[in-house]
Amino acid sequence: MNALARKMREYARLAGKMGAYGLLAAFWGVFLVAFTAHMAPRFGYLTGRPIGNDAPCHKPECDFSVFWPAGILARAHDYATLYSAPAFIRAVNTMLPPSPNIETFFYPPTMLLPVAAISHLPFEWGAFVWMFGTLALAAVVLRLARVHWLVIAAGLLSPAALLNTEVAQLGALGGSLLLAGLLLAERRPALSGGLLGLLAAKPQIGLLVPAVYLAQRNWRGLGVFALWVLALAGASAWIFGPAAWRAYFTLGHAETARIMAAPFDPATSQGWGVSVYWLLRSFGLGLQPALALQAICALAAAGALFWLRPRLPGPAFTEIAVYLSLLATPYGYSTDMVAYSLVLAEAVRRRGWRIGMLDTVLWLWPGFCLVVSEATGLVLTPVFVLLALRRSWTNRQPRPADGSAPYLAATGANYGTDG
Repeated sequence: MNALARKMREYARLAGKMGAYGLLAAFWGVFLVAFTAHMAPRFGYLTGRPIGNDAPCHKPECDFSVFWPAGILARAHDYATLYSAPAFIRAVNTMLPPSPNIETFFYPPTMLLPVAAISHLPFEWGAFVWMFGTLALAAVVLRLARVHWLVIAAGLLSPAALLNTEVAQLGALGGSLLLAGLLLAERRPALSGGLLGLLAAKPQIGLLVPAVYLAQRNWRGLGVFALWVLALAGASAWIFGPAAWRAYFTLGHAETARIMAAPFDPATSQGWGVSVYWLLRSFGLGLQPALALQAICALAAAGALFWLRPRLPGPAFTEIAVYLSLLATPYGYSTDMVAYSLVLAEAVRRRGWRIGMLDTVLWLWPGFCLVVSEATGLVLTPVFVLLALRRSWTNRQPRPADGSAPYLAATGANYGTDG
């Protein structure tokens, strides 16, 4: 009887593994096909085909239709238009084919540095340089941190990264900067601070960075990080003038508040939401209670870093810090889950590329969370982030008893030194 039970358990494990690989192949294949279908028509713009409203956003080159016009307006120092939603939408519809789905620009002026630079290119060429250039930079940044090539490929072709490229966002580069900067924090603190300081253009990705440095007592990394943030803020003020920051803190802040206060609608971009805030709003909680609970969650995430640091080696601490960053931010979408996808891939690599059903579901989740949101009316991404965090904690390796940090050296550079 015991032999039969063991056989049945073995068959069940085998079926589970086959199901996990089959599910991964099927859905990742679907995402790759959809990505190709959405991207292929855009290459026609380079041959003279008229620019149109592209899937899946139904606006030209998706979010690049916000970034490129914002760069044009920034170079013209027209911040009243740039940070005023109705005026910005009217301006964009005169620069590009009209679309009812054009969104507003409410990023800090540090973001004006890259968008102003890319706006010197024609729209269609700028879009491809933006989308694929940021992917190339992401790969370079990850290699600086010795991330294994296969992990880089898996991360930058993950459902989260494919979605990011489709909508022309900065999640792939931002997530790579976050992961690389955290991995390098103890070994090369100055380089780490410089990489993480670049997140000043999209600060919601690096919300926990100061807490990470403080938990590590990494004063050099923290100092370089702060200097880079101040340098980018100063450069934007020098190039675009103090008026850009005034408009951001007045008009831009009002637009941000309007977006955060909007009634929850799972059929909109809110369905891609990754934050605890969006989860709470989807369950019907009001604006102020949801913001208060999100703030508590962010403080708890920061506090957890201080508790975890003495207990975990560097890479394990980094892995959990990436998950906590998603729980801390009040504003984030599936395109911001590329670092999450990278650390999931690295965990699988450490296990010899053996995956289970949970690995598959966690990996695929950014690609179909909107479908679930529309079907249920609920944002469930934080639940999956918590599942990933719990798994990481369960599979953790304790920090050496002497408190040393050379986990990379002890394990042969867990994040891969060579191909």
